[in-house]
Amino acid sequence: MSYLVYTLTILCLLACLVTVAAACRARESAARRAHLAVWVLAVMLFAADWVLAQAPPFGNMRHVLAFFPLVMYPAAVYLRRYRGLCVDGWLAAASALALIGALSMPLQASWRQMPALQSPWFAPHVISYVLSYGLMTVAALMVLIRPLRGEKAAQDECTADALVKLAFPFMSFGLWSGALWADAAWGAYWSWDIKEVWALITWCVYLIYLHTERHASFAAWRRPLLLLGFAAVLVTFFVVNLLPNIQSLHSYAQ
Repeated sequence: MSYLVYTLTILCLLACLVTVAAACRARESAARRAHLAVWVLAVMLFAADWVLAQAPPFGNMRHVLAFFPLVMYPAAVYLRRYRGLCVDGWLAAASALALIGALSMPLQASWRQMPALQSPWFAPHVISYVLSYGLMTVAALMVLIRPLRGEKAAQDECTADALVKLAFPFMSFGLWSGALWADAAWGAYWSWDIKEVWALITWCVYLIYLHTERHASFAAWRRPLLLLGFAAVLVTFFVVNLLPNIQSLHSYAQ
């Protein structure tokens, strides 16, 4: 089963790279088909991880990173149908980064669901954050390479803004559901745990970013705020979990 997990992860990564290559060549139909293949492989990977862990595979960093492609494809379909945005290549690139991270981490096949994770809030809380963080990653990538895009720079900026607007409600739900889950598990909605604090900081930065849209005088602040928000995402998702000697109620995600 471990061999199957690694094989599916590599195949999913390769399919992501094919999607990105097709999108770069403006072959939208091929990119969509390749992205669908990514999703199918991600479903198989999720099932294999579930069998291996004998619990919903969200309890460690590798599980969560391997889950990214599973939510990026539905997001691409929604954005294409209802927002007119073709971002399969961008979302596949974010999934590829997540899968590279997953491959660099131990399998942790012996992981079991600890009591605090045995909650109905477990899956929706993690899924909402994975989706929001994935979309925020793509938005940040678009802004970072904007100077290299020439005539497409303005379009990329609008697309990045649309991604943040789609992601923010999921981030808000993740913060809200986390508080309800904490009350059920630990008897308090908020404990000023380091991960909780950084999740709140991240949410606040993106909230400020969204409010600056209405004020032309703050237009120059929007790009730095979006990148600052992404930096906060990285701290919340990676730094807090992976740095040694950090005491956190969320240490089970290491």
